[in-house]
Amino acid sequence: MKRRTRRRAPFTSIVVVTSLAFPLFGASPAAAAAEQETLPLDVVILVDESGSLREGDVIEERRAATTIARTAFNPRSRVTVLGFGSQNEVGQNAVDEVCRPTVVDSDANLQYLSTCVRELKRRTDAEGNDTDHVAALTDALSVLQSGSPDRAQKVIFLLTDGELDVPRSEAYGTGDESDPVTWARRNKAAGQQLEAQIGRLQDAGVQIWPLGFGPNVTQGNLDRFAAGGSRDSCDGRTQTQPVARIVRDPEDVGNALVTAYASATCSKSIPKPPVVVPGGETREITIDIPMIATDGTMVVNKGHSDVLVKFIDPEGKEVAGTGQADGSTFNRSGENTTTEVLRIVDPKSGPWKIQLRAPDSLAEQVVSATALWHGAVQAAIVAEPSNARTGQDVRLWLSLVTRDGAITDESALSTLDFSITASGAGLAGAQRVAVTDEGVAPDDKAHDGRYAGTFTAPQTAGQIDLVGEVVGDGIRAERVPVRLRVSPPETIIQGTVKFEHDGVVTQGQTVPGRLSMRNDTGTPRSVRLQVEGAAKATLTPGTTFDLPAGDFEQDFTVAFPADAPLGGTAVTVRLVAEDDPSMTFAEGLLTVTVERPPTTWERIRAYVFTALAVLALIAFALWQWRLAWKRRVAVKGLKVSLLLEGEPLGTELVAPSRWSDVFRFTVRDVGADHPLLAGYDAAQGDELYTAVRDGDGAVQLQVPGEERRLLPFGEESRPIPGGYRLSFRDTGKRRRSLFRRNPKAARPGVTPPYEEPGPRDPFDDTHEWAPSGHGSSHATTSTDYDDPWS
Repeated sequence: MKRRTRRRAPFTSIVVVTSLAFPLFGASPAAAAAEQETLPLDVVILVDESGSLREGDVIEERRAATTIARTAFNPRSRVTVLGFGSQNEVGQNAVDEVCRPTVVDSDANLQYLSTCVRELKRRTDAEGNDTDHVAALTDALSVLQSGSPDRAQKVIFLLTDGELDVPRSEAYGTGDESDPVTWARRNKAAGQQLEAQIGRLQDAGVQIWPLGFGPNVTQGNLDRFAAGGSRDSCDGRTQTQPVARIVRDPEDVGNALVTAYASATCSKSIPKPPVVVPGGETREITIDIPMIATDGTMVVNKGHSDVLVKFIDPEGKEVAGTGQADGSTFNRSGENTTTEVLRIVDPKSGPWKIQLRAPDSLAEQVVSATALWHGAVQAAIVAEPSNARTGQDVRLWLSLVTRDGAITDESALSTLDFSITASGAGLAGAQRVAVTDEGVAPDDKAHDGRYAGTFTAPQTAGQIDLVGEVVGDGIRAERVPVRLRVSPPETIIQGTVKFEHDGVVTQGQTVPGRLSMRNDTGTPRSVRLQVEGAAKATLTPGTTFDLPAGDFEQDFTVAFPADAPLGGTAVTVRLVAEDDPSMTFAEGLLTVTVERPPTTWERIRAYVFTALAVLALIAFALWQWRLAWKRRVAVKGLKVSLLLEGEPLGTELVAPSRWSDVFRFTVRDVGADHPLLAGYDAAQGDELYTAVRDGDGAVQLQVPGEERRLLPFGEESRPIPGGYRLSFRDTGKRRRSLFRRNPKAARPGVTPPYEEPGPRDPFDDTHEWAPSGHGSSHATTSTDYDDPWS
């Protein structure tokens, strides 16, 4: 084989695993607890160490074995790693115990599994480097038949690069070691023993998941392993039965093995594209954990122990290490090894980030991520009524509940298929009942997480077993029956339990309900209304009472305490016989999301925001009013002329361009040949003339020693000292605003007194004006610039 000369970056993989198992209401508390436990596994990883392997193949086998060894969901799971080749002479062993049977219930054991796989190697000829599948499967079965965890699913993952090949092993016959006939006879004998051994594995309920790689492997050789072992899959579907996989690139071994592991455990595998992490830099891989996930493991094969890993939850909080936080339980191990593991019970749903930083001294790392998710869920069934008359239509409800509460999110349920199977007295066989959550009868509300269907009771009295079925990738459904009694009409007690709610309650809140019953037995019956569920809910009234003959109704309330667990939950209210609580006459399933009560700020913030909005509108109105006022009274644009016998003297004087509500000016050189208008300057002893606007057509003019008088634009004033007269005109642009007043009509000849203006405007910082010079078309009182208010 030609050696590769191109350098490759170290390959690092990340595996994220979350686990699931589904019990149904109707089992005893002890059984329910056992069923909610994630599925324990008894795993044997058989790793080919034959001489046909390349060194890169062995490296990927180690990584793949580490991944599987440390991703077991249930801490009662057990992992064993065996390496195999062949026994060609005395002193050789066909099978080596690389990692002894180890229960993954402690950091020490997980650490052991991370280090022992390093002993996997490519065998030399002196160690027996042919391929003996018979010996490998024999030893694997021996391990699985001794000390297997209770209720564990037994699985063999077979990693091999070729077919059965034992031409030099005397265990399959004697003969001339150099004779090809001997070789063929030994391989044939081994093949016969292999078929028998595979059959024994099937009888023992052991699944075989073959993974082949290398140039010599064929699909046919691998298929006989997968088809020959146990076909009992984790959920009974063909999609999760063992299949053989072939990968041509050794670097794909890890992902292929994880995919097989996901199928074997009813998990969902989601590979992520590789990410390159250069030395001295940080990269992130994002993994979406769905709402249905309840148990998880994240395994990071770092390639080098110096690579730093951070786990960031969907709320941006870093998981520091082993402990509890925000309702989740964490166990972290392997920080100083090449394989780092984070186990999570009740992980937060949403995007998790895995941050990786390669130190400056390391070459770039190629990081690949694979996510597996799974969740421990109950399928809760409620029949309305729970005691049916023969031939009566019964509405069946099916809901999914995790250990944290009910699942009501449509996106979390949209990929699953729900149904109920009925069997029992009066039915010819199992009858499938379709259920939907579309808001169409018999379902009463769309997409609330409660699936409804109708079952017609048979005409024969007896007992019907109802089994909820949930099918979909990444889930495993236990089938635990709920019993429905079918009785003749005259002996029946039945009714309904209804709730008034919108799907959301807060801690400390109550939900009202109504019990409606009909007792056709003709005699009263002692009964009790009780509540069941994980939300610490209480029932009022919850005492025993006599159910009278005939129709009966009673209101009740379900109270959620102040410390009720947050999130989705389901509680069942049942009316049971006082002398036999297993006899249920009516029941109702309340599925809600529990939220914390609003804080004082949350209760008043709508009012605060409304008040702020009103204040903002008032402030805006006041600002507009003030803007309109300033525009209305601004003297910018006014021009005044000095007249004698109707003829102008000198140039016009222009009001200041800077905002002011008063036009201050004076008349200089009175009686001289060239009197002129100028800006008022108190320092020069000027007499003060003022003009203020009066609407859009006039000014109020005040001459020294006189009262203010109205002077329309274009008209001449009364004589002023020196016999002169004044005339004003307006050249400013008058823009309308929200609060613009209607312009006043000019009132020629009217001289009402003008009241002094009120307090000075705080924005008025009018400068004194400089006198104008001669020779210009008009005089200005200050440097012109645009008024920001105009």
